[in-house]
Amino acid sequence: MNEKQQRILVIVLFVAAAALFAFFLYWFFWRPILSPFIESQKPPASTTVGGLTGSGAAGQRFFASTTQGGLTGGQTTGGTAVTSSATATGGLTKTTALVSDPTAFAQMNSNGQINYFNQKDGKFYTVDASGNIVALSDKTFFGAQSAVWNSSGAKAVIKFLDNATIVYDFTTQKQTTLPSHWEEFDFAPAGDTFAFKNIGLDVENRYLVTSNPDGSGAKIIDDIGKNANKVQVSWSPNNQVVANYVEGKDATRSEVYFLGQNKENFKSMIVEGRDFQSEWSPTGQRLLYSVYDVNNDYKPQLWISDATGDNIGANRQKIDLQTWVDKCSFASEQYVFCSAPEQLPYGAGLDRRTTAGIADDIWIIDLATGATKMIAKPEGVNSIDQVMYSANSQDKLFFTDSQTAQIHEINLK
Repeated sequence: MNEKQQRILVIVLFVAAAALFAFFLYWFFWRPILSPFIESQKPPASTTVGGLTGSGAAGQRFFASTTQGGLTGGQTTGGTAVTSSATATGGLTKTTALVSDPTAFAQMNSNGQINYFNQKDGKFYTVDASGNIVALSDKTFFGAQSAVWNSSGAKAVIKFLDNATIVYDFTTQKQTTLPSHWEEFDFAPAGDTFAFKNIGLDVENRYLVTSNPDGSGAKIIDDIGKNANKVQVSWSPNNQVVANYVEGKDATRSEVYFLGQNKENFKSMIVEGRDFQSEWSPTGQRLLYSVYDVNNDYKPQLWISDATGDNIGANRQKIDLQTWVDKCSFASEQYVFCSAPEQLPYGAGLDRRTTAGIADDIWIIDLATGATKMIAKPEGVNSIDQVMYSANSQDKLFFTDSQTAQIHEINLK
């Protein structure tokens, strides 16, 4: 074999080795990651529970029904037109656009009114219990990037695109300017103070802090330094916890630490999965949260756990519903309304954008039994961002359309 043939043989062997290596790299590494775009799986079937007795608290009446919706986003079955129901009975359900303009930062306040930002005119409004839309202020807030409300909806921390930050009091129509490096606010239950992260340029100047809304009375709660991105500001309704610190424990589990106002030594909680997101129950006794893990095809899974005192982490229970916790709203200590995609692709928890265009159904969860039931397929609405419920309007459920940003309502059974 001459020198030229030897060179050709070396090149051929190199190309073959490279191709073989690329195949093994795809098969054992890239194939699981690319699966979200080629695979899909419907969420688990609901569990229908009947025969509950009691005073008729919010949500209980839904579990007495055996009606279960069977459509998957269409309005016909077997060529027969399906008529939408006026109330949530488990199938296609009529919706009403409560606010037809695109909105943002919507919140149901403690008075049963929905506060929101109108993206068209740059003003904040409220929808009262009668459905009337009232401007909260004549002032415009163009460029508002986020708004965090106190429980009554009277005050909001507003951050703008240029990172300018203010607290606006809609009762007095006065504003206070805050440092732009104050981030991720959450108000105390009484609404008179808030917690936030002070993110200084230097790692040594990053703290979890509480303060009055005018910026006075600032108190350092904890030094968060290089772990600032692992801290989630979340003030509990019982006033015990102001934030959570989430640390990966091993390949499939995370550990959640609870941070109080006075450096209390709370127990930590082990959760199965990553991307821990949570919502407090109305009393602050329990924590509803979502995580994903490899054993669940990296899909967001709901869990409920006790989360106060020595009971932190006790009575932890997996809920038979796959969705993110920020798509849920507590109706009471026992019942929760959630929107959930009709199907979740493999790896949805890794990239939420994979659910774009997938229709959402509305479910109710009985936290006492773990039972779940699909109660409505909103007519004319595809995906849902946020669900809102108030005991002041027990016959209604409100939600925002993620595509139009409109606020809709449906009638509950």
